[in-house]
Amino acid sequence: MMRRIYLFLGVAIGVMCCNPFHSHGQKGRLQVVSPMADSSTVDRAVVYLRGKADPQGMLFLNGTPLPVHSTGVFAAPLDLREGANEWEVWHVMGTDTLRKRIVVVYEKPLPPKPTEGFAIEYIRIAPGGDLWLQPGDLLQVEMKATPGMAATFYQGIPLFEADTAVAKVGGIYRGEYRIQPSDSLTGQTISFYLLDSVSKKTVMMESRERITVLNQPYVLTGLTTSNGVPLYYGLGTDRLGGAKMGTLDSLVRLEITGKMHDMYRVRLSTADQAYVPADRLAVQRGVHFRPHSLTGSWTVYSDSTADFVSIGLDERLPYVATVQQHPTRIVVDIYGAVSNSNWMTQKEGLLAIRNVWYEQRSKDVFRAVIELNEPQLWGYDIRYRGRNLVIRVKPQPAVLSLRQLTVAVDAGHGGSNRGAVGMTGVLEKDLNLSMARKLKDALEKAGANVIMTREGDEAVNNGERLRRLQEQDPDLLISIHCNASANPMVQGVSTYYRHQAYRPLSQYILTEMRKLDLADFGNVGGFNFTLNSPTSFPSVLVEVAFLSNPADEERLLDNGFHEAVAGKIVAGLRGFLNGVQGRAR
Repeated sequence: MMRRIYLFLGVAIGVMCCNPFHSHGQKGRLQVVSPMADSSTVDRAVVYLRGKADPQGMLFLNGTPLPVHSTGVFAAPLDLREGANEWEVWHVMGTDTLRKRIVVVYEKPLPPKPTEGFAIEYIRIAPGGDLWLQPGDLLQVEMKATPGMAATFYQGIPLFEADTAVAKVGGIYRGEYRIQPSDSLTGQTISFYLLDSVSKKTVMMESRERITVLNQPYVLTGLTTSNGVPLYYGLGTDRLGGAKMGTLDSLVRLEITGKMHDMYRVRLSTADQAYVPADRLAVQRGVHFRPHSLTGSWTVYSDSTADFVSIGLDERLPYVATVQQHPTRIVVDIYGAVSNSNWMTQKEGLLAIRNVWYEQRSKDVFRAVIELNEPQLWGYDIRYRGRNLVIRVKPQPAVLSLRQLTVAVDAGHGGSNRGAVGMTGVLEKDLNLSMARKLKDALEKAGANVIMTREGDEAVNNGERLRRLQEQDPDLLISIHCNASANPMVQGVSTYYRHQAYRPLSQYILTEMRKLDLADFGNVGGFNFTLNSPTSFPSVLVEVAFLSNPADEERLLDNGFHEAVAGKIVAGLRGFLNGVQGRAR
């Protein structure tokens, strides 16, 4: 059996505040953490040598010098050829040499094997999980079984064996079936059959998934159960969750057209659909009409802190907002709404809004357009007040100076949530807090009012941080983290934004951070991080450097570097504010 090794982001060996090797004698002089065993077998062409050595000595890999940082950490890629690969690591101090032999056997992954005997190995129904489907939906299935046979599913629907060159193995059978109005499945499994036409033997397997066909003569509806219910474009996901169209208030009524995994599929309009977590949508009992409303009159006004656009509706309908630039506009599509707005009252004293108007984009999509006075958007929120959809728009600060701004500073992780761990044992949560405190001091010295999401080593989940931030409504948010990778050679600084209108803030800060001679890992947009998600204020996530990289970790352990990071972020904020002034109309 193949035995594999796995690379770790970090191993706690003790924080490096001094040279730890002198007290450990010969054995402490050289520690190889990865590969974890002297001899191992892997199925990939590159592994990484990682470890610690006394920095007062010299380190060699097969006779080639290998840098050791002042922290004692070292790393290097090991390129593998098929079969056995051997390295020798030497650590030399004066006339004394320690040697460690490492053997890594690279075995390419074996190709998949055909199903043995006469059997069905597995069946899969896309997209997986119990399904609610409507007539017209496609049921897509795959079965792995004995090659060269006849195969069917459901009501004798044929399955076809895929080309072995494409499927990489024989016996992969695939098929599709479009749900018909006559189908009456209610939480039922689907049967799959494999037939040997020579011996006339048949084998059958039932799906784990259960299928329900929504063929009732009326629409199925549900109500959102809380504020901040996410609308997803599709079922795709990653460690940060799926891509979101936006979020909805509570008691918004949605038409349910299906269920996949733990998500309801909802109809927004004739041409648009989305997905909502099943635990955030309560199915309504009985017969309900499709969500629909005529729009009423508009009022556009200011309360001296922000501007508001209020649109009357008959019920709470789903909506999605986007921001257009050049000129800057907030565009809100209200699904299921039809225009009956015969007047729009715009009052004097507006701070942020230049003009408003609407378009009936299609028979069931009403678009509200809010044009702003300034090119830079400073934040907006959308909420229902009763059955009125209200868009709150924040004005540009009267004075573009840090002395007039409230800046929120977020130290990532905390408490039991340690974040990444460096090879020296240093914890990301501690580095984040140190840099956040330095940034707080630098901002306050510049005259800014500062809000901290955490002051000490406490666990605060991102949902709670977001709730507090939205209550406090800062002008800007800076979230500080350290990056990490399974590849210890990856390094550099990066900044992240979610909304295009807030990209300039992230660009200015990245430009300043690069002046610290950090590698450029990039400016990343559309990032699905919780604290980048609010539209209420411009925000940026700063991943200062890679804690998994020896050179970056060495800098992250330097308190003076923390001071420099704070200074560069403040410089980036000033650059952003100057840039906003330069773009003013």
